[in-house]
Order: sequence, then C-alpha cells, then structure tokens
Amino acid sequence: MTEAVTTALSGSAPLPAPKVTLPRELIRVLRVWPDWLFGMLASMGLGLATGAFLYWAPFSGRVRDPLTLIVTIVLTAAADASLTNQLAAEPEWAIKVLSAGGDPARMLRVRNQVLYIFEAGFAFGVAGLVILLTKDHHWVKHNWPIIAELPLAPIAAGNLASVLFPCPFMRLRHRLQATTTWPRWGAYIGIPFALTSLGTATVMGFPAWMEQQVKHSAARMHHRPGWLTADNIHYATWLIAVPVLNLLIWALALKTADSLAHLRRRHLVVLMQKHTELAQDMDDISLWQAVKALPANLRTIPSEVYEVATVEIEEVRKVGGHIDRGLEHALARQAAKIRAKRAAEQSTGTA
Repeated sequence: MTEAVTTALSGSAPLPAPKVTLPRELIRVLRVWPDWLFGMLASMGLGLATGAFLYWAPFSGRVRDPLTLIVTIVLTAAADASLTNQLAAEPEWAIKVLSAGGDPARMLRVRNQVLYIFEAGFAFGVAGLVILLTKDHHWVKHNWPIIAELPLAPIAAGNLASVLFPCPFMRLRHRLQATTTWPRWGAYIGIPFALTSLGTATVMGFPAWMEQQVKHSAARMHHRPGWLTADNIHYATWLIAVPVLNLLIWALALKTADSLAHLRRRHLVVLMQKHTELAQDMDDISLWQAVKALPANLRTIPSEVYEVATVEIEEVRKVGGHIDRGLEHALARQAAKIRAKRAAEQSTGTA
C-alpha cells in the first residue's frame, strides 16, 4: 500500500491498473473475505432480527403480511449493507487501483454488481423464508419484481455517500478509539439511511399511488378498452415503470459519484492512506476492551467532536476538493496524540 501511495503522490510512472471486472471481483472477494463482507453479513442478521421481532412481537400487533415483512427485512439489511460499495471500503485495494489510474466509475459499477448479487440473493432467500412461515405463496406472482428492485435504491445512496463523505473502513475496536472520526462516520452512516427512506417512498409509494389512480380512472370509463385490466395496469407499473425508475436513479447516482471521484482522485488516495495509518497506530485491543474504554473516551468527545465538526462544516462551505480537509486534520491530531502517549509511556518505562 505504501508503495502505491508513494507512486501516486510522487508523480512517477504508475503501475498498470489492476483489471476490475465482475468475475475477477467475485473471485477476489470470496478468496480474500474482506472485512466489509462480514459487515454485510452482520447487516443481513440485523434485518432478519428486525423481521423476527415484527413476526413474533410480544408487545404489539404481529405482522403477518408477507410483502411488508420482506420489504422491512431487506431494506433494513440493504440500507446498512449499501455502505460496503464505497470506494474506500477496502483502502489498500482502492489505493492500488486509483493510484495506477483505475477508473472510479468501473470500480463503483463492479462493486454495485457484486452487492446486487449478494443482496438480491438475500432478498429472495427472505421471500422463501416468509413463504415457509406464512404458508402463503399466491402473492409472489404479482410482487416478485418488487423484491428484485429493493436493493437498487440503497446501492444508489451508497454510491453518493462513498464520495460525498468517504469514510475508509476501520474495524469497530479501532473505530471506538478513533473518536475524531465519529462525526464523519455518523454522517456516512446517516446519509444512506436517509436517502434510502426517501428513495423507497419515491420508487414504492408513488407507483402504488399511481396504480390506484389509474385503476380508479379506468373503472369510471364508459367504454373501457379490453386491454385496460387491473392485472395489465399492475404489470405495467411494477414490471416496466418501477424498474425503469429504479435504474434511472441508480444510473444518475453512479454518474454523479463518478464525476466527483474523478475530481478528487488524488485527495481520496491521501485520505485513505492517513486513515489506514491511524488504524495501524491504534492500540491492538479486543472489542470488549474498546467498549470498556468508552467512558474515558467519551469524556474527551465534546471538545474534539465540536472542533472536528466545526472544521468539517467550514470546509464543506468552501468547496469540493477540500471537503475532507477537516477529517485529515482530525486524523493527524489523533495520530499525534497516540505517538505522544506512547513516547511518554516509553520514557516512564525507561526511567
């Protein structure tokens, strides 16, 4: 990684860019099992837990509608899992490709395809599980397109978040120690959830409303055409209009993310390098130890978070290429604190 970054920043002849294709990426992911893959599996577990609570809820009315269960489970999982399509989810891999002149659009597009394979498989697996639980399969014929389209809006949101607020992946035990990265981390997590909620209302609620309006208008016609049946209206809405709308949203988000990534290629590489170096400097403790250290870390947060958030907001106001300067300063400050702490410990031990 260091060689790739040095090459990218020194202006020397870059190494050939690794080929990023769907078959290569699938093989690489299944061979390496990167950390983000475990995060995606955890997101799927979160979605299943949400569905289980709705199905067996002891405190309120239990949900038995198959489509409601599936949409809730899949969107809960996909909104969080969509974070894994960001360019910096694997900093070493991203630095290697970007510094060698790789195309950010291709990287995002291939990562989108990989995510869709996993998330669509999960969605139809959940549908099968719900059929087994509810013993109801008659709804599948008319609603399978909805299931296939559910991952698209979260993936589109993840594309924008990956460039607007790039937050290189860091294991949770390290993230809990890196308090200066929490404002960016919170924004990075919040954006896909917010955009997914908005996107779901757009690509699910609006077409359903339109379908009902068309059916109502058709029922009032004195000479209704023979082809204008309820089934044909449903198919035209969910098999044609909604897929086109979903794909359009995805394509626009990908194009926007691609344009921003091209403008900020060098800056993204620098940011990922600093973030990775900070993670390497963190104390090598277990997740439980990091959780136990939270009270001490929380006492330092108000001043640090306020300072970092202020710098971030100021940089966002200024403009594009410097949008991450606040995070860079925060990473540098925390790295300096860690080095000073270790130097003090070493001098104390020597004395």
